[in-house]
Amino acid sequence: MPGIISGAYGAQRSGKTALSYLLAETYRKQGCPVYSNMDVPNWNKIESLTEIPLDYKPKTILLDECYYFLDARNWKDFKETSLFFNTIGKQKINLMFTGIHPDDLELRLRRQHNFMYLVKSDDDFIYYRMIDINRNNKRDFKIKKGQELWNQLKYDSDQVPGYVDMDVSKFLEEKDRLLNKKKSNNTIEVTKRSIQL
Repeated sequence: MPGIISGAYGAQRSGKTALSYLLAETYRKQGCPVYSNMDVPNWNKIESLTEIPLDYKPKTILLDECYYFLDARNWKDFKETSLFFNTIGKQKINLMFTGIHPDDLELRLRRQHNFMYLVKSDDDFIYYRMIDINRNNKRDFKIKKGQELWNQLKYDSDQVPGYVDMDVSKFLEEKDRLLNKKKSNNTIEVTKRSIQL
């Protein structure tokens, strides 16, 4: 689902990362690479937004426990933030977060969500409420805890996810650099065609 922003929120150990992992891994198996602050086999571990290739190919970014680095301190410039969200859509990026509570995130980021998953669990099940913000509807579902689920989760749930440098200005500089390179290549191609005529 490129260009979609979603967040899974719940208490520590509630199952928010489990669902996010299962969704991201499904996308990866369909050919959509995953970039994350989690150390997962066959995923790309990142420490900065600038490590994400801006190549207009679908990809997923999963930022686990994002309240470490996605609060208002990193999103001060409204113009940069708006350009970031526009770039996410244009670059076909499926942006996923996990956190304890949506209020821990910067307001503009919360307002950009397409989907929100609220998570809680007991000894037997993980309960999810998926809220489709654009369509204003919800769906409840649950996943049974047990060996069948644990066998699907190929990450260390005891590992603390890494910090990601969310400096939007660096990300946008890289976007502009690649855009200028693309324009330059297009100009060269047009010039070559003109010479051949």
